[in-house]
Amino acid sequence: MVEYSSHDWRKNTDDAVVVDDRGDNVLKANSSRVIFTNPKTLKEETVDVSRLVRVFVNNRDDLKRSVK
Repeated sequence: MVEYSSHDWRKNTDDAVVVDDRGDNVLKANSSRVIFTNPKTLKEETVDVSRLVRVFVNNRDDLKRSVK
């Protein structure tokens, strides 16, 4: 296991993997990126998959708190 700093989110996604629809291709989330064209700026952007996991978890938690 890699040593992460206390504020590094990747320590929470160390065991996370990315798979294709059939489950044939498996990639570690911490070493994977998504490359896409931003529909607003039409520029190519790159985002770490571990960052997408962080945003997903934070958004889900925020929505739970706002419902209470």
